[in-house]
Order: sequence, then C-alpha cells, then structure tokens
Amino acid sequence: MSNSGMTTIEVKRINRSKVYQMIYEKRVISKQELAQELHMGLTTVTQNLKALEEDGWIHRTGYYESTGGRKAQAIEIIPNARTAIGAFILKRSILLTAVDLYGNVIAKKTVAETFSATEPYYQFLGKEIMRFANHAESNPDKISGVGIAIQGILSPDRSKIQYGKLLQHTGLDIVDLTRYIPYPCFTEHDSKAAAFAEIWDQPQLSDAIVFLLNRNLGSALVIHGEVHQGKSMHSGTIEHMCIVPDGKPCYCGGRGCLETYCSAESLQDQIQEHSLEVFFASVRENEPQSKAIWEEYLSNLAAAIRNVNTVMDSDVILSGFLVPYLTEADLEFLRQKVTELPFFAERNITILLGKHGEFAPAIGAALPFVKRTVEGI
Repeated sequence: MSNSGMTTIEVKRINRSKVYQMIYEKRVISKQELAQELHMGLTTVTQNLKALEEDGWIHRTGYYESTGGRKAQAIEIIPNARTAIGAFILKRSILLTAVDLYGNVIAKKTVAETFSATEPYYQFLGKEIMRFANHAESNPDKISGVGIAIQGILSPDRSKIQYGKLLQHTGLDIVDLTRYIPYPCFTEHDSKAAAFAEIWDQPQLSDAIVFLLNRNLGSALVIHGEVHQGKSMHSGTIEHMCIVPDGKPCYCGGRGCLETYCSAESLQDQIQEHSLEVFFASVRENEPQSKAIWEEYLSNLAAAIRNVNTVMDSDVILSGFLVPYLTEADLEFLRQKVTELPFFAERNITILLGKHGEFAPAIGAALPFVKRTVEGI
C-alpha cells in the first residue's frame, strides 16, 4: 500500500495497528516473524512493540527454542488489557458476563429480578452491572463498555424498542434503560447477540442460520459473517414462522408459530411438573412418552430448518438454554428429518451446537466492544 499523501502520524498509527493485529491473530509470535509477515523493517517493528508494551497492550512471555543463534522472544497480547461486560435481560432474571479481548468468559453471574420498564428497575440494573464490573475488573478504566441483549426488536436507529411484547416494553427508550450504567452502552436483540457470539470463534462460517433454543425461541441470520438486521430490524425472526396453520396461539397474535412448538417453555408445558433434567434423563432411557414428546419437538425444528433452507442454503447453529441437553444422536435425528424429503436429500446441511448455552446473548452483546477495542488500537 502506498503511503503517498499520509502524514507521519497516520503512517505510525497504521503500522501500530498492523503490528497489534498480527500479534492478536497469531496469538504468539516473534519480532522476526512479525517483520517477515508484515514486510516491515525490524527497526519499525521494534519501535511499535516498545510503544504497545509501554501502553499495556502486549507482553513478552518467554523464548522460542534456539535454532543455533539467539533465542527469539515470544510476544502475545495481554487479553485482560480491557474487559467488556454483557447483560442479558430476561423476564425474571439478568445474566451477566465479562469477556477479555479474545472473547473468553472471565466471569458470569445470574441475578434474580423481574423486569419492569420503571425507574427503580433501571437503577437496580445499573447498580448490579457496576457491582459485577468491579468484581470482574478492579480498574474501571479497563472496562470498554456494556452490551445489553434484550428480548425486543430495536428501532433502526437503536434508540428504542419498537416491538417488545414479551417484556411489555414496546416504546422503551434505550437511554432510560442505560441511564445508570456509567460506561459506553450498546443494545441488541437477544437472538442476534447470540448469533454474534456463536460465530465469533467460527470465522469459517460465512453464512449461517442460528436458532436460540431459549425459554422463548429466537433466531437470526448470518450473511457474509455479519448478523443480518433487515431494513426494519425484523430479519431472522424465524420463531414467528407458521408451521401449523391455525395451531397453538402465539404471543405475537398469530397461531401455529414455531415459538409455540420449539421454545423451552413449550417443552416445559408438555412435561408439566417434571424438570428438564428429569425429562431428558427419561428421554435417554427411551421412556416412550418422553421420547415421543422430544422427537416431536425435533421434528418441528427440522421442519423449520427445511423451510428456511429453501431461502438461505447454509449451515445451522443451535444455541441457547437447551443446547447442553442435546446429544449427537439428537443432531443425527434432526439431519435425517431435514433430508428425508427428496428435494433436501442431496443438500449438505451441517448442524452445529453452539458453545455458550443460555449466556450466548450476554456474551454476544459484549463482543462489539471487544471488536471495537481491537480494531481501534
């Protein structure tokens, strides 16, 4: 790239960013390797390493094995140089998480509190986030921001909740929700935040359909590595796809939505007083009634996967609360159900389990601050 027309300060900033990005990408690297990878002089690399080290972004972590000459020092970023906080607001609880610069979870917590669009709740939220942030990182200057995942569709300018039937908070101004949080804030729909979390460690997935198997079902579309929002922020709301005409009533006002058949709440309604742990134990023991309920659940999910795949031919990620209960046998059952129709038989649909369980939305809400920090160095 030509530096023509750039000031010395701009060139230095670009070089600094290149050096840090390469260390971040490689995880561990030597000065000599940096110079080779970036086609940069050793003097320039040395100057940038010195500045990054003085600013607390990188450190030397040891030496490579000698190849006959002087041992090369191993250089890594400092993952906890900044910490991002994520909060997932649910009807009766708040899930909190803290992540480092690689998106690794360093702390998490569940707080029992019923949501209400009121000043006392906003104060409580701010207090709990501050308490949690202080526990995760003693230096407030190292908190890069707070991401909030919430069950509601945001307005295109992200200033308010334009649809919030589940929490009864349609019209909520985001500035009210975040008023008592003394850090930069970012708010995202819960399933889209979860999708961002699940693709963070899987950059090879350019496109994906994400199902958030939470107490209320969620979903999102990933296109070219980005979570798709749509012109009115409604993209990916597969949970309101009708799979049973005139079926069970849904909170959206429709009937037969996927939400009413594949949410964890719909599953809980069928097993009634039994806990999910007891239910899945009986499924694995092949108890007929439990097995029939579970196979019906998976069959409905497979139908949704087929339907969406007619529009977007891509891999599928299952995320959220129910994921820890799923087995490889369940995934195989899903694959067989998806491909049992001749039209789908030749499709190579990969179904993956997400890595973050019910905390996925909280983690995904925090990650934009990680991305912003890393790209801004």
